[in-house]
Amino acid sequence: MHNVIVGTAGHVDHGKTCLIKALTGIDTDRLKEEKKRGITIELGFADMPNSCGQNIGIIDVPGHERFVRNMLAGVGGIDLVLLVVAADEGVMPQTIEHFEILKMLGIEKGIVVLTKSDLVDEAWMELVIEDVRQTVLGTFLEKAPVIPVSSHTGQNIEELKQLICDLAADVKTRRTDSSLLRIPIDRVFTIGGFGTVITGTLTEGQISVGDEIQIYPGSQTTKVRSLQVHGNMVETAYAGQRTAVNLLGIKKEDLERGNVLAAKGSLKQTMMVDVKLKMFDDSKRILKNESRVHLYYGSAEALCKVVLLDREALESGQEGFAQLRLEEEIAVRKGDRFIIRFYSPVETIGGGQILDAFPTKHKRNREDVLAGLAVKEQGDQEKVLEQMLLENRKQMAGIKELATKLGVTEAEAERQLAILIDRGTAFKLGGELAVHQDTMQEIGEFAVAMLEEYHDKHPISEGMQKGEFRKRLSDKTRIPDLKSIDLFLRHFVANAILKETNGKIHLPDFRIIYSEDHQKIRQRIEEKYLASGYQVPEADELFSVEKDKVLAREILEAMASEGTLKKINYQNFMHKKYWEEAMRLFRSHMEKEGSITLAEYRDLLGASRKYAVMILEYLDEQKITVLTNDSRTLVSGSGKE
Repeated sequence: MHNVIVGTAGHVDHGKTCLIKALTGIDTDRLKEEKKRGITIELGFADMPNSCGQNIGIIDVPGHERFVRNMLAGVGGIDLVLLVVAADEGVMPQTIEHFEILKMLGIEKGIVVLTKSDLVDEAWMELVIEDVRQTVLGTFLEKAPVIPVSSHTGQNIEELKQLICDLAADVKTRRTDSSLLRIPIDRVFTIGGFGTVITGTLTEGQISVGDEIQIYPGSQTTKVRSLQVHGNMVETAYAGQRTAVNLLGIKKEDLERGNVLAAKGSLKQTMMVDVKLKMFDDSKRILKNESRVHLYYGSAEALCKVVLLDREALESGQEGFAQLRLEEEIAVRKGDRFIIRFYSPVETIGGGQILDAFPTKHKRNREDVLAGLAVKEQGDQEKVLEQMLLENRKQMAGIKELATKLGVTEAEAERQLAILIDRGTAFKLGGELAVHQDTMQEIGEFAVAMLEEYHDKHPISEGMQKGEFRKRLSDKTRIPDLKSIDLFLRHFVANAILKETNGKIHLPDFRIIYSEDHQKIRQRIEEKYLASGYQVPEADELFSVEKDKVLAREILEAMASEGTLKKINYQNFMHKKYWEEAMRLFRSHMEKEGSITLAEYRDLLGASRKYAVMILEYLDEQKITVLTNDSRTLVSGSGKE
């Protein structure tokens, strides 16, 4: 069934509550003070019976200027509005204020309802209609129906119901994926035997009995004990429905109006949001940079500082990019609408749309920041995703994070990323992280330049140790997560931009070149190992006769890389001639006996116990042999050295 939320708006005492009672049979004024004073103070809710096969809920909002904050808590989730104007008074101050709020919240459909029409004559009615038409000229209500009604006599009430049904049929269906679930809480109460209950408009997604959900801001989770929609128990509620949720294990004191029920982990809390901000056309206030204002979003209110990013001030009718810096954490999505009110005196002055729900802190008047915000405001989803990838280069994001940042499902984020990948604009590293091509190119250039410098300084080193390479690339790119650096490294190696050999990273075309002096050192080293046989010297002992010990170490490592020497451990190397013979003796014995002891191997080599242990322990480390008691056997499936 199509679910639609209708909201009222208009000046105090213009008959909004009576109109809803005429449409639904329900008196939405439930408080004693409302009955006593004859005005709506809190939000009221009713469902409108109809024969058009739609689920239509109506929200009654206060009209008095003192209760605008309550009005804002209810009007944010509506699909179409009934702008109520009393025929005997015409357009009044709160008519204008409410209408400005509706425009700012992006409401696209509505009906102008002229209540108390039984109290005026035809000539007066024509004047009121003309006044209303001038008020809504150039807005979403310019071509809206204008219908005179009387809640007292029933005049045109059935006709209004039909108009609501007709408009409701054209309301765009909301997103119902359960991962997008959001219910801004507007009431919290307890029911004996049931516990804590919240109500709110299910603005996105769906919710079912038994679902585990999260309360934002905060980390508290709970489960859905039961659900009601318009007073009826249901197993599942859908976007566009007024919903009551009975929560398990939550105290009333733990919740308040403005909290949000959402799918677990689906929102991210923030202390800053980037926005497009617009002042009301009739605002008497000037909004200066760093002004403190009241922010209204969903059913919540928070204080924040407005940092204007492209100007010093905003006057009536003007708009610009801004960063709102909050005094407390909030949880919102990209695309959410909001209203701001002047800090003191509290007056409604403007509003706008959230462009980035968790940005970094911006400096003012930066062209790159403003250009990025323009893309987020006007670009299609793929352009917005591309912009976010460009901005997210230091902290790579997976699909879940991208979906949260875009305010879409993971499937939709995956689809948009696939489009960018097909265009060659983006890459997916290791099947996990999304990266823009500019970032990939930039980091690749950093890596190549880093190795070019290293090879120039160390011409006989096979390459940079992998651990050192990861750390230096992380520092250079300011990407702190070494797992992300590893994914880049794998990509560069797979695409022949870099090469890894023996745990060292080098450029693919790099070759070790020995100078005449290098050749002399190399010759001395090889002669020493040829002369030592199995009883090899430690590297530090070998270097004691060399002036440049760092250079000697590099030549030693290079000889191991090219195969002239076998590296057994950091201190011990052996000439390949003796290593191959040591392995021949080892294999021959194992083929005959199936196992070998230290004493047996020592005798085969004709060397001291120290060197036999060194070789056998190397074979253990390489998982070629396993030591059991005093004997070693081959590991099943092990390769041969």
